[in-house]
Amino acid sequence: MVELAININFKSMPKWKDSKKRSEHVAQRMVDRGIGINQIKEAVTRGAKKLMPDRTIHAEYKWYKIVYREFVLKDTKKIYPITVIEL
Repeated sequence: MVELAININFKSMPKWKDSKKRSEHVAQRMVDRGIGINQIKEAVTRGAKKLMPDRTIHAEYKWYKIVYREFVLKDTKKIYPITVIEL
């Protein structure tokens, strides 16, 4: 079984130059909408997913949507949330 790791603070990713702003953005959106790490895990595991052309994944679950990037390393699936949207 693949372990799920969620990383909100991805400030040190050189591939995306806006990663510091993005991590601040997602943290603020989570606070504004009352979404925690557990709700992100729930949306990623149970929600309806849609792969976008820019390789981001949109997971819709209950009353919110999580936009994230996903990387699989060995037995761990790393989730990097980009934004939280209220439906």
